[in-house]
Amino acid sequence: MGGRVMSRLLPPLLLAGLALIATASADQIRSVPQAEDLSADATLAAATGRPLMLVFTRKHCGYCALLKRSVIVPMIISGEYAERVIIRELVIDEGPDLLDFARQRVSPFAVADRYDALFAPVVLFVGPGGEELHERLIGISNEEMYLFYLDQAIEKATQTLRVPMSD
Repeated sequence: MGGRVMSRLLPPLLLAGLALIATASADQIRSVPQAEDLSADATLAAATGRPLMLVFTRKHCGYCALLKRSVIVPMIISGEYAERVIIRELVIDEGPDLLDFARQRVSPFAVADRYDALFAPVVLFVGPGGEELHERLIGISNEEMYLFYLDQAIEKATQTLRVPMSD
């Protein structure tokens, strides 16, 4: 009798366990890499010729969640942008401290303040020295067109990186 009960319970328990594992994996995919060391990211950007895309968000910002869910995370999942841009998120009002371009430990708020990017969401593109490469994207007014604008900005930021600096 105990064996029958166990055999009936095993499939639902197994399914629940698999669902839990699948959810954990999906949650990991749904996140945007957090900025931890902008100096290291800048070194990687310089070595690979890719701009660094900083996504400034706030914890309880519906537009920030929309941007991440509808645009940024799908970009990451697609894999199409891995060779084009380095993406990092800075949660202005809650994120952990990080190393800035000068390897100083600062808050995400301090980085956002430096770039005058306290409104959220803001997406900006920077080069190896932390200099802005192209016009930033502020807010998200048209979800359907945002990726188009973002693609254009990535391309222009990449072109700016490739232009030799004049003395």
